[in-house]
Amino acid sequence: MTGTNLDDPVMGIWEEKCTMQRREMTTAFLQRLGDPGYRLQGENPATATLDQAHRWIATYDELIRFKHQLIDLSHQYAERAEPEVARAIRETDVVLLETQASRFELRRDFWKIRAAEMKGGRSRGPD
Repeated sequence: MTGTNLDDPVMGIWEEKCTMQRREMTTAFLQRLGDPGYRLQGENPATATLDQAHRWIATYDELIRFKHQLIDLSHQYAERAEPEVARAIRETDVVLLETQASRFELRRDFWKIRAAEMKGGRSRGPD
């Protein structure tokens, strides 16, 4: 026995399937990350009410706060880490979190504008 799962064909197939699923999830995530029109589940500007718009503003505010806390934590960790680790954190994790926060800020701002339109009685087409 070599200490790997290569000796067990069932485990080998299972690990391969898990690896493929992780790759698919990563690919889907990266596509969403680059898609400014991506919406959270249940988010539909065409049918939203003013109360729902306010709920989406609050939802995105919470997500933005969370991402900024993670960014701060990442910077704190990087300050104490070895140079190679600190660089990797700053060049990958922080960049990813900042991108996510920025996208959430855009969506929150969209809902602020949408809420103002609804409150003012102005109408706009579906997005």
